[in-house]
Amino acid sequence: MNTKSYFQLTFLLFGLLFFASCSSEEPLEANYSFETAQIPEGSQTDISKLVFSDETNLDLGFYTGQVWIKLQIQNGETPANYVVLCNDLINHYYRFYRLDTLSGKLEAVNKGLDTAKNDHRSVRFAKPNFRIDLASQESATYYISTSSDSRILQASPSLISLTDFIALKQNTLFFDLLFYSIILLLLLINLFYFRLIRTDIYYYYGAYIVFGCLMYLFVEGRLYGLGLSHLFIDHLMFISIRLWILSSILFTTRFLETKTTNPVYYKFIVAMLMLSLGGSTLYQLAFYNSSVATLHEFENYVGFFWILISLTTVAIAFRKRKVLSLYYLISFSLFLLFVTLGLIDSHATILPGDPFSYFKIGTILEFIGFTYFITYLVKQKLRLNEKLEKELSEKNTELQVKEKLLVTKNTDLASIFKLIENSLHQEEDWDDFKKRFEALDTDFMGALAAKHGDLSKSESRLLTLIRIGYSQKEIADILNIAPDSVKKARTRVRKKLGIPDSVQLYDYLLEI
Repeated sequence: MNTKSYFQLTFLLFGLLFFASCSSEEPLEANYSFETAQIPEGSQTDISKLVFSDETNLDLGFYTGQVWIKLQIQNGETPANYVVLCNDLINHYYRFYRLDTLSGKLEAVNKGLDTAKNDHRSVRFAKPNFRIDLASQESATYYISTSSDSRILQASPSLISLTDFIALKQNTLFFDLLFYSIILLLLLINLFYFRLIRTDIYYYYGAYIVFGCLMYLFVEGRLYGLGLSHLFIDHLMFISIRLWILSSILFTTRFLETKTTNPVYYKFIVAMLMLSLGGSTLYQLAFYNSSVATLHEFENYVGFFWILISLTTVAIAFRKRKVLSLYYLISFSLFLLFVTLGLIDSHATILPGDPFSYFKIGTILEFIGFTYFITYLVKQKLRLNEKLEKELSEKNTELQVKEKLLVTKNTDLASIFKLIENSLHQEEDWDDFKKRFEALDTDFMGALAAKHGDLSKSESRLLTLIRIGYSQKEIADILNIAPDSVKKARTRVRKKLGIPDSVQLYDYLLEI
């Protein structure tokens, strides 16, 4: 897939994800009003003494205590079904009551539930939801309560029709199917390239993708209502978040090659991972029943700290791995952008769609970006390997040719040595030797004659034997003269050639 097609597919998937997260609402025939009351931890909870206000913004941040929501509703002319929806993804301690006008008491709408494992929401859905069925002109008063043990509380209520809620569920289901299908597709793409070139970056990247999915499953409460206790699921959620952070940081350092380029900083990161993630996990498990209440705010600070560490790692790597840093920054920036949009929408509700959908869109775009760049880098490495293999094959072929040539030259050289052993006393012997040597070294004889045309035949013979590598004694035996005569001849020819005393005659001849 080329770059253009890749980005066209990315924008198509982005459009599908975005529109799947949006839904329109039909107007309601009922008249209704919400009122809320906040009860800090340790205060009384007598419903008759609570003071309600018309403030419906229950985006309370890290909150400890209870919150009550009062809904008074008057239905229209036709029977209708409604759903109260709270904008909360973290808390699963909601209770839903209807006021009995005769006794003045609250009665649970969903009775007989094990509240250690379930809350009063009508159906299993990420957001708290409570169904209301009203007859024509029926009036009713409902109460919703929830509590928070220092985790983020976003309980702001809204009323929608049952039809809209069903559409919302279907859109959410389609969005989730699309989200996890894209994740699976990206995993398969990375597995394909891992089979082509087994580099360890795929271990880190695969873990990052898998733990990211687990984190979303736990944070969105997908395991609630399956018979597991709220406390156990909360512990699993914290562990999944830490595994996601761990895999993210390890992938970052591997992608940017931090261990190679800056080993000291890499050791610092490993130490901080052990201290922050390992320490908080040990604390969580050691104080199993009470640690969850104190970890929510701490984990948010830890997450923010590791985002800063990731950006710092990119900045440090930029000096030695500029291209890799740019690739990483592009992908990671997409994630940060949509997380920011989701956070803005969760507090201000000014953007279309669900706030958590922006987090998922950012995650998908980040994974698509990293998959593209890793694939690009892997293809580069494959092309480089193919080029090196081709060059190696060419060198081997060239070596084989030279081997054959060397065998031929060795055969000719053996003939020359045999001729030399028989001595070069006769002129015809020298001419035969000269022809054979020129066949082996075509440049030397011609270059010597061109550079020093005034050399006699005996001087040329002497220089040729020196060039071959014979010693003074061996030359004397070959030419059948005394060694001193060879020495004197060498001295005379050095002067004739004009060679400085610092240069060896043999070295000079090698350069010709």
